Amino acid sequence: MMEISEAWYGASVAELKQGVTYRNDTDTYYCLVCGEPFEEGVIYNVDGRLMEARKAAQRHIGAAHGSMLDVLLELDKKATGLTELQKQLIGLFASGKSDAETLELTGGGSASTIRNHRFALKERAKQAKLFLAIIELMDGGQEQTANPVPVRRNTVLADERYTLAPGEYKALLDKYLPQGLEGPLTGLPRKEKRKIALLRHLATEFKKGRKYKEAEVDELLKRFMADEHELLRHQMVDYGFLVLEDGAYRLQT
Repeated sequence: MMEISEAWYGASVAELKQGVTYRNDTDTYYCLVCGEPFEEGVIYNVDGRLMEARKAAQRHIGAAHGSMLDVLLELDKKATGLTELQKQLIGLFASGKSDAETLELTGGGSASTIRNHRFALKERAKQAKLFLAIIELMDGGQEQTANPVPVRRNTVLADERYTLAPGEYKALLDKYLPQGLEGPLTGLPRKEKRKIALLRHLATEFKKGRKYKEAEVDELLKRFMADEHELLRHQMVDYGFLVLEDGAYRLQT
């Protein structure tokens, strides 16, 4: 059985699915499985292709560890709460096996038993979301209110609209970036503070001190909203995350 490190518990659901976490203090992506670092600003040669840190880290996961689902299913029951049968069923369900095929491969029960297992796993997922919210409120209800997600200094709208508790911020990213933190966005929320929180996430794609041409900004933002990248660019400026000076854009610091 693979051992789990403390880094796993600090990662978001999206990071656990990708197998990569990012630390602002070191400007580095880390593989959650083996801890291999990929530093921002360094270009990596991966199978003859030059890649930035984020891409190299993602490629590393597949090449070195395979599917993150398989990695997670290798964890013991203490970490996941799953029995060996449940892990086997999840693997078969994920591979697209029908109930009849799953029944044959597991070698027991009936088709209705397999359907009941599917239903039970879906119900457990719903319960897990509520349980996580309950525990976060238990452990940090007052603390979360007193310590909201930090905001960027010198932004033009640095007020209460920026206040998002860490748990709410993670849930927001999971909802609007279901395929991972690198995009695409499913849209922009109407509520101001949630929109600003997503724009703050987009701002992490820009490097401090670097000046960007408009075309470069658009190319970066197309990954998040291909048809609305100009809107994203305008909002990044309007909300103070990007500054436009002498025809070039830079990250607000």
